[in-house]
Amino acid sequence: MELSLEEKAGQLIMTYFHGETANEEAKTLIQDTKIGGIIYYTWSNGLTSPKQVKTLSEKLQEFALTNPNPIPLLIATDQETGIVNRLKEGFTLFPGNRAVGEIKDAKIAETIGLYVGRELKNVGINMNLAPVVDVNNNPKNPVIGVRSFGEDPELVSLLGQGALNGYKKANVIATLKHFPGHGDTTTDSHENLPIVHKSQEELEKVELSPFKALAPSAQAIMTAHILTAFDSQHCATISKSTLDYLRETIGFQGVIVSDSLVMEGLLKQCQTIDEAAIRSLNAGCDLLLLGGRLLSGERKNELSVADIQRVHRSIIAAVESGRISEERINQAVERVLNLKTQIDCHENDFSLKDHQNFAQKVASLALKTIKNDKKLIASLHEKSIAIVAPHILQQDIQKTHFLEAGKQVDLHGFNPTNVDLEKIKQDTQNADVIFIFSYNAWKTPSQAALIQSLIDTNKPVALFVVKDPIDASLFPNANLILNTFDPTFFSIQAIYNFLYQLKGPEKKTDSSSCFSITKNSL
Repeated sequence: MELSLEEKAGQLIMTYFHGETANEEAKTLIQDTKIGGIIYYTWSNGLTSPKQVKTLSEKLQEFALTNPNPIPLLIATDQETGIVNRLKEGFTLFPGNRAVGEIKDAKIAETIGLYVGRELKNVGINMNLAPVVDVNNNPKNPVIGVRSFGEDPELVSLLGQGALNGYKKANVIATLKHFPGHGDTTTDSHENLPIVHKSQEELEKVELSPFKALAPSAQAIMTAHILTAFDSQHCATISKSTLDYLRETIGFQGVIVSDSLVMEGLLKQCQTIDEAAIRSLNAGCDLLLLGGRLLSGERKNELSVADIQRVHRSIIAAVESGRISEERINQAVERVLNLKTQIDCHENDFSLKDHQNFAQKVASLALKTIKNDKKLIASLHEKSIAIVAPHILQQDIQKTHFLEAGKQVDLHGFNPTNVDLEKIKQDTQNADVIFIFSYNAWKTPSQAALIQSLIDTNKPVALFVVKDPIDASLFPNANLILNTFDPTFFSIQAIYNFLYQLKGPEKKTDSSSCFSITKNSL
């Protein structure tokens, strides 16, 4: 297949568009700019049901396959499980990696990868930007945390391999992230440029260990916008020495995907997205992710079609001027096209009910009892219970049986960063028992003050730690402390099941299918 320079440059771009249907914006990107991939976000594409997503995927592929050179799209999303899930309505929200890490069973990781992959593939998503294989050896990491399987590199490798095996069985492309390892940082690369203060030898023992172990099985690896011992001047995404290590020392021959080029960690070094794209390609990235983002409800660095077209033209101009060699552009295109030959979207048969039952089983296995005063949970049905939880958890709590847990149950929500302490103390003063859900209290002083204040009332208090496990060590005087390592529905239900020994709810199955892309499509 002979591709023009414009087509080659387009194939190296994965980006998003605004719309729940395959609209003119999408058509322009796919048929005029010839982009190679689409990434779905809830805020840009709705993702309101499996049927909506499936129809969207099919129409987008129709745009691509009616081009003069009919090359199928990579259609991707971030369905990591746990706290990062783009697809929610009609999909199974499995407990996240850290919960799986507590169980330490590669077969469970594999089954989750298989089940997530099945659900993605049947709505036309052929690539998942998962699993996360960062070793979270900093308990106060602001961006990885429970997205990681844990702090042991061997365990991360074991469970990462399980996840890869599951995605392979589902015929969905998996993406290891974030090379060379984002686990020991104190800065979120969405907001600034993190630095890992370790020697190369130290990195090789911990951070790099999963990537070395898993590279032979991986089809794609995503970079991190972090500074390491490989290159003190350039973050990994634009560091040739760092990505050469991945290619030459580790021996990875698949597609290197950049993390989103709109993130502040990278733009601190590149100033413009156009410059970031050029430098990422020259460093060794093959597929450039132009993702948008939402911070605090405000859209920041969000790209328009014109912005994406400008980046596309900048890549072309860089090749024409010799700043990017034709050899480098051809090498990247060849890898991307080879990845696309591996796309297989044959219809999957599965039971959503089975997936959800398995998710509940995983959540229950992961639940850890830190402290258990059995007197607190005796005869709960006869007691007045006040449930105190961050607003973000309230909807899932209401879906469980928690509101039927006592003779009277009141749910009180709060904003973790700005708690109305006096109001909650007043609202809970008549309760016999207080249930508190903590959501990273270690980094929100007002939430920590709330929890301690309620414990100091000397009422019986149950503390449910649903995100970073460090919270469990901060409030030793709670009567009951349970750690879920995950804040999603099934983990909250697992707490209820533990307290009341009840089975989790059943839900209806929603199955769908997607078309097939074969090697002959290229």
